[in-house]
Amino acid sequence: MPRRFILNIGGTKAVAELLEKEAPTITRSIWDSLPVDSFSVHAKFAGQEMIVMVPFYAEPENEILDVQPGDIGYYPGRQTICIFYGDTTPFGYVSVFARIVERLDDLRATGDRVLSAGILPAKLEREQAL
Repeated sequence: MPRRFILNIGGTKAVAELLEKEAPTITRSIWDSLPVDSFSVHAKFAGQEMIVMVPFYAEPENEILDVQPGDIGYYPGRQTICIFYGDTTPFGYVSVFARIVERLDDLRATGDRVLSAGILPAKLEREQAL
């Protein structure tokens, strides 16, 4: 069974599964970093994408351009993860390392809140903490 973690953005929780075969180094880095207390901002031009700062650096893996709602990617140069919750066109390749498997719809309204507020608290933690 894949390892899972909880995204909590401004009080809205969703569950994501790690794609360990596709991105082994990034998934190990995120898992070893959990829990992470951070913040979320919204992408300004790419579409329905929330961004969260993370405390690690990893090389690109499983890079794609065609992301889908529910994909979670990593941008190495910025040490951020990107939560794609709707239509999004990334500016470049993104290393997809996880996928939201529960409560994606809950994040859609949160995306609007992040865009309006400018910043919301974010916490990432292993699933057993839910």
